[in-house]
Amino acid sequence: MKSLRARVLMLVAGAGLLTAIALAAVMHMSVRSYYTDVVYTQSRALIDRVIQTHPDLLHTYRSAPDAFGRRLNAYTGLVPDTGMYLLDADGRVLASSGPPKPFWDGWAVDLSAVRRSLALDPSMPIHADDPDREGRSGIVAARPLIEHGREAAWLYVVPRSAGIGARAPELLKSYAVQTAVKVGLLVLAIGVALTVAMIALLTRPLTALTRVAERVRNGGFSAPLCATEFPFNDRDDEVGRLSRTFRETLERLRVEMDRVTQTDAQRREMVANVSHDLRTPLTALIGQLETIRLKADELDRDARERFIEAAVLNAHHLRRLTDSLSELAKLDSPELRIEREPIALGELADDLAQRFGTRAEAAGVLLRVTYPDRLPLARVDAALIERAIGNLIDNAIRVTPPGGTVELRVRPDAEGVRVEVADTGPGVSTDEQARVFQRFYQGSKVREQRGSMGLGLAIVKRVAELHGGRVGLDSAPTRGATFWLLIPT
Repeated sequence: MKSLRARVLMLVAGAGLLTAIALAAVMHMSVRSYYTDVVYTQSRALIDRVIQTHPDLLHTYRSAPDAFGRRLNAYTGLVPDTGMYLLDADGRVLASSGPPKPFWDGWAVDLSAVRRSLALDPSMPIHADDPDREGRSGIVAARPLIEHGREAAWLYVVPRSAGIGARAPELLKSYAVQTAVKVGLLVLAIGVALTVAMIALLTRPLTALTRVAERVRNGGFSAPLCATEFPFNDRDDEVGRLSRTFRETLERLRVEMDRVTQTDAQRREMVANVSHDLRTPLTALIGQLETIRLKADELDRDARERFIEAAVLNAHHLRRLTDSLSELAKLDSPELRIEREPIALGELADDLAQRFGTRAEAAGVLLRVTYPDRLPLARVDAALIERAIGNLIDNAIRVTPPGGTVELRVRPDAEGVRVEVADTGPGVSTDEQARVFQRFYQGSKVREQRGSMGLGLAIVKRVAELHGGRVGLDSAPTRGATFWLLIPT
């Protein structure tokens, strides 16, 4: 019973069998009720015909009481298994078409039930006492014999073949049972046929989807899914929706698999780059410290100062690398919460220009900032935006030669506020412009100058993404570069 087809088939077959049994029972009861109505109608018609043909029944009885039973037997000669009786007004048996019974002395038919049934609906079968069977009742037909305006006697007929508890004729039973069995088998056959059709209709698309899932399982998610593998996409019912959902799910899984693969490759590359970029300043720092320790007596004061200064610079460089890694990890954390508040980006840029002014002056670089008086406020995380713009300014100062210029511009844009940092450095080649915002990527001309291990611009891009913005670069070799950050307002 592990197959869906077998389970549905057994379920419908059981339901069909129960339905057939119920129909057989209903059919048997219906036929028996119909037969009872027919027999009662015949019995009532017999009484009416006898009364109409012999209106002087009471006179005939009184003239010859002992012979009246034979007359009643003659009336029922054409309807066997039927008893006809003449009852007095109290229900005692005066004459019978059959032999008298010993219990008739002191016994009487309860005519109150007969009177109630005739008063409610004369056409409905009457359930009353059977004079030939003490303590039992059955279907009867009765008519009062009126004399001088009152009930003088009753003509009473009992068709025992339709009595309650009596066995129906063999012909009737055979017809009812055979009809019920035929109806039940017909219902069962129709149910099985409908079940087979329903199973085929339901399992055909499920089988197709199962084959697709098996191919995906065996082949992985590297190959794109073909539309022909989902032949029910155009249907608007549940099967069509299931097929489309299944296809979209597999496509999403394939995309996620590609993303995981790419992320894993980036992770391995990141480990390699981090190991390489950390090893360079760390090796230099160790060598400088070892030189100071082993040759302290041989070095003069100026030489020792140069070695110590170089060691301090390498230590600061290592700290910047670890700080950048830590900050990028925080920006990638799913638990990061952006604290937005309305900020005037022009004033923020002016503050940053003042903060980096001393450093630019020491590097021989002119740092300028321009922004209009009126700018729309941007709801941003001030600390993150400050860090992103600071990274752009820091990189610009690093790559700009002495006597050059770094210009910080803030201006309105159709999508929000645009922050630009333009320098007069060596620029970025066309081949490298598409990759400068990638993590751990550094341009060939500025690798030694940046010293940021390719994380500064990656942090800028991540901050822009967190705010729903974009980053970009406009540059030409030997003519400087303009990095921009677009923040929606």
